[in-house]
Order: sequence, then structure tokens, then C-alpha cells
Amino acid sequence: MSKRPSKTIWHARHRGMMMGKINLIIPDKLEKEFREAIFKRFGMKRGNISKAIEEAIRDWIKKQK
Repeated sequence: MSKRPSKTIWHARHRGMMMGKINLIIPDKLEKEFREAIFKRFGMKRGNISKAIEEAIRDWIKKQK
């Protein structure tokens, strides 16, 4: 029996978006600072970490161009 994808993945696939996965290990202090910054900017809602990581990646890419 296969596992059903999450609603986020299901919606992304049906909108024609491909989703990638990155496994990342960062120091505890950096993770704590990042989570605090997310809380201050977006609040404590499910999915805000993903939103913040996507934003950080987009900003990094823009700076590299």
C-alpha cells in the first residue's frame, strides 16, 4: 500500500509544479535563530518554515545573479 502525498504536494503536482527535497543539517544555534525569525515575521503556523526556507533560497539566488 502506497502512502498518500500531503495536500501541499498534491496541489503542487496538480498545478504543474515540481517539488524537490533537501535534507540539511545546521547547527542548533542557527536553527533556533531561524525559527525565532520565522515566528517574528510569519507567526507560528504550520508550513511557515517551508515558506521561509523558499524565500531564503530565492533571495540567495537573486544575490548570486
